[in-house]
Amino acid sequence: MGLTFSRSVRIGPVRFNFSGAGIGASVGVPGFRIGTGPRGAYISGGVGGFRYRRSLNPARSTRSNRLSGDQGAPAPADVDVEPITSSTHEYDMLSVLELTDSDSDALLRSMNEQRQKTSLWPFVIGAVLFMYVVLMSAISAFPLALHFVLLIAMAVVVAWVFWQDKMRKATVLFFEPDAVTSNHFEALCSALSSAGSMRKLKAVASTSRYADRKYSAGASEGLKFSPASLSLGQGPGVVANIDVPVVKTGRTTLVFYPDRILAFQGDSVGAIAYDSLRPVEECTRFIEHDAVPSDARVIDTTWQYVNRNGGPDRRFKSNRELPVCAYSQLNLTTQSGLDIRLLGSRERGFEPFAVALSRMA
Repeated sequence: MGLTFSRSVRIGPVRFNFSGAGIGASVGVPGFRIGTGPRGAYISGGVGGFRYRRSLNPARSTRSNRLSGDQGAPAPADVDVEPITSSTHEYDMLSVLELTDSDSDALLRSMNEQRQKTSLWPFVIGAVLFMYVVLMSAISAFPLALHFVLLIAMAVVVAWVFWQDKMRKATVLFFEPDAVTSNHFEALCSALSSAGSMRKLKAVASTSRYADRKYSAGASEGLKFSPASLSLGQGPGVVANIDVPVVKTGRTTLVFYPDRILAFQGDSVGAIAYDSLRPVEECTRFIEHDAVPSDARVIDTTWQYVNRNGGPDRRFKSNRELPVCAYSQLNLTTQSGLDIRLLGSRERGFEPFAVALSRMA
């Protein structure tokens, strides 16, 4: 028989419990207590000879079931077991300042210098508020309408300074491409508009390889996404005489001009030549856990927890059937290290855009 030790010490409303497993504490009234200990938080209560105790750490018990549960033992009905990853690769991590193009050196220096200029409007806001506080005692007896007019005047001053800051940092680009370049660029704009209309469009932030496929619906890799959008417009802080294709991901914005590609991250700008960009479009099988987009094509089904033979794992009562869709993936890479990946819900949805990018080279 093992030797055990336990002791309770009360300090005010808090009771401290000392045992061989560790130290715990609880608070409450006779018949009901809330506490925490080596096994996590809990609530307990009782009346007469009846006692009730419940753990407040469902996540901990789920982890225990996954790590120590027997292969043949049934799992709880509503427990989601997360697959174990063996490796993770992240994308879109390169700083755009490492993206340089010899033909764009002068433009990049000018743009980065302009974008690094200090904005004056925050200081103006502080000065205006300070002046208003100072003048409050002098104009307190004035009509309320005068206070309103003064606030509007201050707001106009701040807005004007904000606009001046924006103009000081802006870069103006003017393009007059030849007929061949115009045709290729119009095709690029049309292809991007088509790709941007896909119902589901995401940027791939990272890819994780799973150690065991039976907890990942049979998938060998899991994707982590960030927001993405494809549209026609203007680059951040740039005014051009034409609307251009803009690809926004979670970290980087790529803007496609007739002569070059500019990459933006905050106040930093880099340049990419079309002949150095490698666009690759590929079809991929994607297991959809959410609602299937209206433009997606379902090509197969699988189970959330799958056996080696492809059937459902009967240990999980909440095991549900998931659709497998034919999605499109676009990889934009350069030898300098740019690596951006986009996922779209329409099969071959990125193919026209990838072809148009190749022709721009």
